[in-house]
Amino acid sequence: MIRNIFLLMLSALCAWSCTDNLPGDEAPTDDRHSLNITVGPKPAFTDGTLTRADGTTLPETRAVQTDEGMKWEEGDLVWLYVEFTNDTNETTIHYSALKYAGTTWRHLTGDEANSLELNPNLNGATFNRTLIYDQADGSTQYVEARIRAFYAGNSKPDANGLITIPAPYSGSSVPVMEAGSGVADLSQPLTLNFTYRCSRMRIPADYSVQMKNYRYYAICNLAGGILNIKTDAIPLDLPAADAPRDIFLLPVADVQGPPATITLTRSGGATWTFTPRPGTATTTSATDYYGQAYTLPDLGNGNVTPGGM
Repeated sequence: MIRNIFLLMLSALCAWSCTDNLPGDEAPTDDRHSLNITVGPKPAFTDGTLTRADGTTLPETRAVQTDEGMKWEEGDLVWLYVEFTNDTNETTIHYSALKYAGTTWRHLTGDEANSLELNPNLNGATFNRTLIYDQADGSTQYVEARIRAFYAGNSKPDANGLITIPAPYSGSSVPVMEAGSGVADLSQPLTLNFTYRCSRMRIPADYSVQMKNYRYYAICNLAGGILNIKTDAIPLDLPAADAPRDIFLLPVADVQGPPATITLTRSGGATWTFTPRPGTATTTSATDYYGQAYTLPDLGNGNVTPGGM
């Protein structure tokens, strides 16, 4: 019986320790090397312009924009989809993540990777924690690398590699970002400069907001290295809140990019309608609104006729 108990304990210990051996999980303490990655500063939004119902612009929205707080925060995660190519032009796909430690970016530790319960193989994209690219004997395993990187909040991927991005109406909307880089000399650093895949809408306190149409990136797919965009069929209807807030979406009606009107209602009933202008001269798609910031004005009580602005 004692022997059986010992065997059961040994079996349980092996089952636990095996989860620590994800592909690439060991740190390159020998002569191997990890991919050298530099993450650029968190980008600022660009001041956007709102148009009143009568077609005139609202210049005061540009004056109140500020991006003093646009900094990476400790604990931020960016997810990496990496294509390594060897000297016979064969491609191997890995995925990984970087974590911001307050002053620098680093790979996940083994314990952090285990706590996220990451799938070691996402339909061919294998987890490689430290992105090791060569062999201990000095021979080169890979000669080129290309990366697609995503910021989608701090949610973890599910067993299929899908990260669900909080919806604009969820109360925890996040500014989705994407970056890409490639290098033909793996001893050189890859730089990831992120750009937004959303607009920011800043809503004053005591106002509700309605939009009939909008789009947002709802899923980050690490198995394929893509973001999946969604046109929401349910109108956005955010109740008034006690404090100002930001939400992140694309204020467009469909894939062609015509702007969707925004209705701003102050507690008590006064209503104003605005239309966001794209960041480009002409609207061709939702991408024309990437990185634009729209500050909805606090218009006060005043004597404005509902719907008159």
